[in-house]
Amino acid sequence: MDGIYFIQDLAVVLLGAGIAGVLCKRLGLSVIVGYLLAGIIIGPYTPPFSFIVDVARIETLSQVGLVFLMFAIGLGLSLTKLQKMGMATLVATALGAFFVFNATQLLGTALGWSSSQSLFVAGMFMVSSSAVIAKVIKDMKLTHQRSGQAALGVTVLEDVVAVVMLAILGAQITGAGAEQAGVGSLLTGLTTFVVLVVIAGLLLVPRLLRRLETRADPELQTIVVAGLLFLMALLAVRAGYSLALGAFLLGAIVAEMPQKSGVEKSFTGMRDMFSSVFFVAIGMMIDVSLLLKVWPWVLGLGLFTLVVRALFTGLALMMVGTPPPDARRAGLLLMPLGEFTFVIAQMGVAAQILGTEMYPIAVGVSILTVLIAPLINRHAEPFLQAVTRAEPRWLKRFLNAYHLWLVQLGNSQGGRLWWQLSKKRLAHIALEILFITGMLIFSERLLAYLQQSPLAEGLAPGALTLTFWLLVGLLVLVPLVAIWLNLAALGKILAQAIGARPRFLAPIVENGLKVFSVLAIANWLFYILPAETLPLWAWLAIAGVLAVGLVVFSRRLLFWHGEWQKSLEEAFSDSSVADRVPQPQWLERSSDWDIQAQEVVLPERAACSGRSIAELQIRSRFGCSIVEISRGGHTILSPDPAQNLYSGDRLLLIGTATQLAAARTGLEQVRTDDELEDFEAARLETVWVPAGPRVGLSLAELEILKQTGVMVAGIRRDGEKIINPGGEDRLAEGDELLILGSPQQIRHFKGWLTYFCADPPMEQGPQAS
Repeated sequence: MDGIYFIQDLAVVLLGAGIAGVLCKRLGLSVIVGYLLAGIIIGPYTPPFSFIVDVARIETLSQVGLVFLMFAIGLGLSLTKLQKMGMATLVATALGAFFVFNATQLLGTALGWSSSQSLFVAGMFMVSSSAVIAKVIKDMKLTHQRSGQAALGVTVLEDVVAVVMLAILGAQITGAGAEQAGVGSLLTGLTTFVVLVVIAGLLLVPRLLRRLETRADPELQTIVVAGLLFLMALLAVRAGYSLALGAFLLGAIVAEMPQKSGVEKSFTGMRDMFSSVFFVAIGMMIDVSLLLKVWPWVLGLGLFTLVVRALFTGLALMMVGTPPPDARRAGLLLMPLGEFTFVIAQMGVAAQILGTEMYPIAVGVSILTVLIAPLINRHAEPFLQAVTRAEPRWLKRFLNAYHLWLVQLGNSQGGRLWWQLSKKRLAHIALEILFITGMLIFSERLLAYLQQSPLAEGLAPGALTLTFWLLVGLLVLVPLVAIWLNLAALGKILAQAIGARPRFLAPIVENGLKVFSVLAIANWLFYILPAETLPLWAWLAIAGVLAVGLVVFSRRLLFWHGEWQKSLEEAFSDSSVADRVPQPQWLERSSDWDIQAQEVVLPERAACSGRSIAELQIRSRFGCSIVEISRGGHTILSPDPAQNLYSGDRLLLIGTATQLAAARTGLEQVRTDDELEDFEAARLETVWVPAGPRVGLSLAELEILKQTGVMVAGIRRDGEKIINPGGEDRLAEGDELLILGSPQQIRHFKGWLTYFCADPPMEQGPQAS
């Protein structure tokens, strides 16, 4: 009968979540609010009785929901998407999180909270709700405005901030406390763990999924991915972090693979079901009577969160170059809290760091921000205009000068040849150092596990330890060689950048960097190697074996180094993993024809979906041919021109590299309706015209569209607006231009407009359009 009660509890949870979710959706609220309310109603703290027999078992099941939820978040945030967001968005997100974190820490000190309590509460307030923000931006038609795109970029990256905080808080709970090791040490260990897992995953998981895709059906692929998901979550817990980190990392790894769309489809149902159980379980832990007692805390912390998040996220965006009106508007959009607030509150209460009253406080604050933020944003224009009018003149001058300096700084750095030649090698060196550090740090834990396993029963402890570290040394030898070769190449680049005069300086720089690199590598290995696990002679023996292997197999190691570098570039490049497909044997025999094969997976809502090959004119438009279509486990060889293409189809194309690149760009275009995550989409922005030689010229003479790719959609001058100006309209000093273009085009336009101009007028600043 015990199993019957569990089925009964699960039925109550799912039905309650479904009914409450439907009602909230009709009211225009997030379904998460409905799940929380359902949990409160059916939970054990709501009279007259509890609908749930075994609350503990539902809580255990909710952890499965957390794993699927974090996996889905990782799937939506790939490494490629992170690169496309740009450094400015990354820095703004980090600065905003830093400011909110410190403000909450100050609040905790004023209220007498302990350092651990302040850390958990700061984590709760650092992350916004991407679902709510996306809905507000869509409803207010801000998708193509700079403020809306900035808010979308920050809220997506704040998921990464939340995962980092979960890892830090999880490490503190499991014993690697922040008071003992320090947050800096925790972040270092976390970074090495993430790099180790991501590199290993990107090297191994794609091969596994490709084999499963060719030899098994989608059902077995789903089962294997689910097994990997729980294994990765368990690995993160064993490493001293939360299971949410492992699930998120696997999602980010799979997001880089062509199988992403199929995995996402197969896991959607499980994610929705188990994540609803997770949020209902959060609601079940809320004592309604306690909620009535803590409502002043909910109101006070809710107002604190609204003000602090709007103020500091807007300030962070200003610091990376976003115009003040757009930055302030984005700050208002980033006010509502999300699901990570509940996750962190659950962790704190379960670890007895936070009191039980923090459950209802966290839920109350989150719901309050979710309800109030849309209302504030719908009536934000009068408030923002009042702030712009009240802004001191000296502050406007400072912001104008600061933004002009950022534009000039970006233009000056972009053309440095030495930086262009060095940045990829520096990135590789950083990744390789973190990879080796993670291997050596976490191998010690693996060795302790092996020494207690049945495998060690027939071996002497010293022999097992010696053999283990010898194998680890062989594994890290290739990335260690890669570090040295990259450092040697950097020495040559720096020597060439110095020049030929004086003659003695370039060799000194090159050889000096090599000597310094050897000393630095030796010092680094000395500190991270667990020297106490083996006597000195054993370490010398291992070093001798590795040195002999380095000499004897030097050519092979150079080949492996090339393969390693290629794997790193493929894993962290902008191109999709689908580009990296092994060439068919029949194509290898025609290598002298310069023909390549490439797989293209049609994305969800592909613009070409439902249209035939003949309609798309693939051969005449791009010059390549579709030789094979893989759909639902079936393969269509030499498809007929009348064959329709659909989202999820895997196409095998042949052609030259140029033709394949053009075909990929055309076929992967998606329908833009309801699209909320296209950060490179065109947007409208206002830019003022400073004094300079371009003043007085007509639009036809300036050829702005040809020079920068930006279209001038309007001109505002002395309170009058010219919509869609003609070629005869001329620019005047102080004009405010309404321009349309991509973020990159707009940045180029600003530099083009100001590069040969005099200093901008300090009396005027950009106004809201």
